[in-house]
Amino acid sequence: MKILVPIDFSENANNALDLAYKIAKLKKASITLLYAIYAVYDFAAQSTEILGQIEEDAKNELKKATESGKKEGLNVDYKLLQGTVASVTTSLAHREDYNLVVMGTQGASGIKKALVGSNTGHVIKECKVPILAVPEMASWEKIKKISVGLELQNEDEKYFRKLFELTEGLNLPYEFFHVKVEDNFEKNMEIKGLEAFLKEEHPNLKMNFKTIPAKEVGVGLQSYLNENEDAMLVMFCKDKTFFEYLFNRSESLEMAYHTHVPLLVIK
Repeated sequence: MKILVPIDFSENANNALDLAYKIAKLKKASITLLYAIYAVYDFAAQSTEILGQIEEDAKNELKKATESGKKEGLNVDYKLLQGTVASVTTSLAHREDYNLVVMGTQGASGIKKALVGSNTGHVIKECKVPILAVPEMASWEKIKKISVGLELQNEDEKYFRKLFELTEGLNLPYEFFHVKVEDNFEKNMEIKGLEAFLKEEHPNLKMNFKTIPAKEVGVGLQSYLNENEDAMLVMFCKDKTFFEYLFNRSESLEMAYHTHVPLLVIK
């Protein structure tokens, strides 16, 4: 397993790196630290000198972070590339077959404010590789389970396979939940069928299923997260984009996601 961690040496990015290290130890994965240099200068004559200093400082910090990881017994290297964070992350992750991108998010007013327009948000929208968005207050020690939000529409086994490939071995139980806005016989049968199938295919994994009645998807999601602050939230990004699903279905979703909960987006 290969993990890519874009980093800018901020406290938030270092927090995401710490969580990535924890996952790498459990999954016996390698980690690549990525620093993206993108700058526009008003004085072209000074740009080469400034860029050179930025690269030198970044390399020094990357070497320190790499050595820190190696002292913990991890296989860590680094890359320093020119371009925007979103462009170099998405291209490198796809080109070199990384299994997971781990990035920090900022903000405390809901996931939309934290992600829309941010580097992490752009990577989630563009990257073909699963993304783990780590909020600034998150830590591995706080995560007690993996909570998977089920849309129960166009479900595909490949997303569940990828979920288990990424998370099996983390020694965390799974909780699959669906926000039900209407009493629908087909949806009830679908979640029961999915539960039977996954438990039969993965008998060694701890998992449970629940349905959350709510007037709106956003209200149900918010209620779930209020009661499950110890979760890593997982959402599948399928035919439509993650943002279309999460934000356009209900205005209430804008404030539904608490940014202290890590979010794993699987594509």
